[in-house]
Amino acid sequence: MHKMFRLHSKASSATSSTTSFSGGSSGTSGNSSSNGYISSNPGSKVGIYLVGATYLDTIMHVDNFPTEDTKQRAERVEQRRGGNAANTAEVLGQDPRAKVWYMSSMPSPVASKVLLRALEESNVKTEACVYHSSQLSPPQAYIISASNPQTRTIISHSTLPDLTLEEFIKKFDMACMKAVSDIVQMSCPFRWIHFEGRGAEVYKMIDHIESVYIRQGWRQKLTISVEFEKGDRPGIKNLLQQADVCFFSKLYAETLGFDRPEDFLASIGDYCKPTATLFCCWGALGAVGLHLESRTRFSSSAGKIDMIMDTVGAGDTFIAGIILALGVRGYDIGRGLRFACELASLKCTQYGFKRLLRSTEV
Repeated sequence: MHKMFRLHSKASSATSSTTSFSGGSSGTSGNSSSNGYISSNPGSKVGIYLVGATYLDTIMHVDNFPTEDTKQRAERVEQRRGGNAANTAEVLGQDPRAKVWYMSSMPSPVASKVLLRALEESNVKTEACVYHSSQLSPPQAYIISASNPQTRTIISHSTLPDLTLEEFIKKFDMACMKAVSDIVQMSCPFRWIHFEGRGAEVYKMIDHIESVYIRQGWRQKLTISVEFEKGDRPGIKNLLQQADVCFFSKLYAETLGFDRPEDFLASIGDYCKPTATLFCCWGALGAVGLHLESRTRFSSSAGKIDMIMDTVGAGDTFIAGIILALGVRGYDIGRGLRFACELASLKCTQYGFKRLLRSTEV
């Protein structure tokens, strides 16, 4: 299998990079690519499939994080659908060139309706979700979002079972059939498939995708990405060798004892697929990327923000930005990293994700 990503020149930062993720020239944002990532047909859409957990978030915005065993009034309280991959899907669905599918283990259809409404309004297909009729309430997440200093503290609870391999195969194969216009001459249905890193079952799901795409001759057209948010999930380290693109959180790096994203990526890269591209967000300091095959490093500062309104979901927005930039718009890695950081910063200036792409370059 030939490598998926090619480099045209070496650079150490996003601002000077001429590295091409999609195989085109530096800064290319057109609709063609030599490796099939961007369709040569301007009217076609890029299929993206995301798998993750869905929550009902209750977000309490406060000036200062409360002292233990005290009472404090919140400045603002809101409820909205949460979940990392779900947030990413909502942003992706706002780009007319993306055809986005979302898969999740869900409660009963009635309890799920409010959770999926925002996704469907953003043109995200939710037919691949798996419903559990006996579960009458959704998973819950309670988030304390403090502004001084900027912190988020999350307490979550779920009794929903995780997706099984059998459920995934049934729904994914159905989605593949529905995502193409010609079943007889079936073309590659999804060019980017993204998972929340949730352990052993995800490993098996990726194995299934690999077998299908290799058998059909599509593998070189596919990017598989995995988000590594928490390092304590059983079996999550096994996913490092499967992902073409790895997204690491600051929490994941700090859990392993690192205080600089550059040092973390240089170390964790030894355990990843040799051709993978790695990204690590570092909050207000921006993000760093590393193309392992060339050992080329990229960095980008966060976008300038006059007033921070809501940081919940900024990391999920960053992931959406990378997928859009590299998988849909055909940007090189450096430009894609800048775009993702700017998009994540823009998200921090508004509550929620609605119309987030309205002021970005199309």
